[in-house]
This record gives sequence, structure tokens and C-alpha cells, in this order.
Amino acid sequence: MQNHAPIRKLPANVQGKDYVVGDLHGCYSLLTRLLEAVQFDKSQDRLFSVGDLIDRGPDSLSCLQLLAEPWFYAVLGNHELMMLDYFLPYLLGGRIDAITDDHGTGFLDYGGNWVKNYFKAEQGIMSDEFNRGLAMVLELPLIWVVGEGNDRFHVIHAELLKPNYRTDKHIVWLDSDLDRWLDEQAIPPKVEDRLLWGRTLMLSKLVTMDYAKTQPGLSTTFCGHTYAARSRKVLSHVCLDTGAFISEAPEDYGERDDGFGLTIFDVKESCWVSASYQQEDVALREFPG
Repeated sequence: MQNHAPIRKLPANVQGKDYVVGDLHGCYSLLTRLLEAVQFDKSQDRLFSVGDLIDRGPDSLSCLQLLAEPWFYAVLGNHELMMLDYFLPYLLGGRIDAITDDHGTGFLDYGGNWVKNYFKAEQGIMSDEFNRGLAMVLELPLIWVVGEGNDRFHVIHAELLKPNYRTDKHIVWLDSDLDRWLDEQAIPPKVEDRLLWGRTLMLSKLVTMDYAKTQPGLSTTFCGHTYAARSRKVLSHVCLDTGAFISEAPEDYGERDDGFGLTIFDVKESCWVSASYQQEDVALREFPG
């Protein structure tokens, strides 16, 4: 049902700065605090998102509406995919009778209940503002390739791990593979699944090994999907999902307030800033390695 080109490319930003933000999950107010903290200039700076704009946090629609901003570039996350799967009959037929998950997509169970606020029961449709957001999700790519050479970086949702990573010489896809997909405008289905759902890299022992931080031949690849209280780097993947939604009520997720929040990464300066619902101030840190 998606209409997007699966992989897209942008030139380096020679006018301003590029930032990448972790999984938003409806935490719009945290993002506004971070953009103010870094003095984000909407006329020349760009903000890239690793996906999962919606669900779990307090303001999913505002995060979804960011897709209309000319300075905002996102990839599809698994939560956006679940939303598309849930609304597929509505997209095809133009009507929805009730907000219930009769088809077992899991969307409502994993934070999608917020869409009930935009359901017009009498007409059997969703609100115009929601429809505009849903239409923009249909256009999201799975990969952004930005810049060239040493300035190149990628934005994905989960990971670039190969299906046969246990036996392959390189366990992750390289720049040359992404360039081929870009030329062909096609990503293998098994790769698409990993891009949206994979957690192997960030949950493996490689995360704690210094030698495994960088993969030769793969430019820095920003991702999310697997939350932890700090950003991590493994095989050129920089994971920026630091549990923004958890910081609103850590106890609801069996967690303590242990640094969870929303993280925004300054690509040029290689540092990151985080904001939490539990603290008024933002935290600025240099990225290790």
C-alpha cells in the first residue's frame, strides 16, 4: 500500500547543520525543548528521524504532522507500519466502522489507542488532520542516504544486519550495497524486515566491545527501535532510541528514572543532547568513539 521510493538520497547540508532524533513516540514537547536547546534554524538546518514517530507518548498527532515540515526527514518505523496495516481497509474503502483490532495487527495493543481521538463515528471516517498524516506516512522511505565520502551518513529504523550474518564475511550491509539498492530502487524483502524489526545488533555482546564500534565500508548509520538509557554504537550503527516515552512514567514500564529521555544527535559536532519528562534541564554529552 506504500507509495514511497524505498531508499532516497540527499546531498550534504552545506548551509546549516544536520541533526538526527531518536524514536519520538509522541513526545513532541521533548522535541521542542531539544530544538530550542540546540538553536535549531528551520531555514537551513535539517532534522532526520529514525522513525516511530507515534504511539505510547502523549502527542502522536503533532509528531506525525512534522512530516509536513520542509526541514524534517523521517524513515518508516515499525509503529508506522503497524498503523498502515491497521488502516489498510480504510485506505482501500474510505470507511471505518469502529476502532477495534479485529484483524489482529497489534497496533492498538502497542500504543495506537490515540487514534480514537480522531475517529468520527457518525461518518465512519477519521478526521481530516489524521488523514493528512496517514497519507504522508505512505510516502516514507526505509533508508535515507545523506552526503558523500567522509561526510556520508545513513538513517534507518532498526538495523542493516544481513540475513546470513552468522556465515557472511561482513555481517552488516555496506555502503556499496546501499548504493546498489539506490540505483535499482529496490531493497530485498528480507532486508526490509530487518530494517523495521531487527534487534540483534543492539542486544548482542558486540555492543560492549570497543573493536566492534565501527564497520569498515559502512558509513555512520543512525537507527533506533531498541531502547536503552544511553546512545550506543556497534558496527557503525548509532542507536538513538533512549526511551523518550519511558521518561514520562518509568514505573509503568518497570524502570527507574535512569537517564531515559529523547535524544537528538548533532552530526557535525558528534555530540548529543537529551531531554526527559523527569528533568527540566537538557543534558549535553560528547559521543564516545
